[in-house]
Amino acid sequence: MSKAWEDLRDRMLKETEKIWFEEPDELKELRLGVLKNKAGSYGQYFTTLDFANGMIRDFSMYTMYPILKLALNPRISLDQLKEIVRAFHPMYTDYLRYSGYITLDAFDREFIRIMDTFESKEEFVDCYKAFLKYANKLGAWSYHYYPWEIMVLFPQKSKDMVEELSRLGGVEDIDFF
Repeated sequence: MSKAWEDLRDRMLKETEKIWFEEPDELKELRLGVLKNKAGSYGQYFTTLDFANGMIRDFSMYTMYPILKLALNPRISLDQLKEIVRAFHPMYTDYLRYSGYITLDAFDREFIRIMDTFESKEEFVDCYKAFLKYANKLGAWSYHYYPWEIMVLFPQKSKDMVEELSRLGGVEDIDFF
């Protein structure tokens, strides 16, 4: 009989395999601006897309990887890992759920709910690696489809350009550099 964490691990791996070559509908809805909850402000969704892109990156790369590294540290106990996950995961997954990452949030809620069934750090690590693989794939999709072309609207300003803008605007005594 399989354990709850093994079932969750297997479902996360299956979902990761499913989205390996095909963008998940949840991210496609965000990218195309058709989230059912209309996340965003003033009739636009770019800020939601932008925040979610940064949050999924930070969750997988700057939160989950360090937690995995702690899990592999013999000085960190299973009980400490559980507290770390409870402290750090929800601040990301709650916002990401709002931004359309429904499956990620469901996996996280289930992971947290069943954490007390882990009998060893090895079980924790086995399940957590599957979760991290899934989160990384979401991060890859988010990065791939991010509208990087918008950056052309925000070029770096040269000192000469700023001085000319200041001259044209009649701005006096501004020290930009």
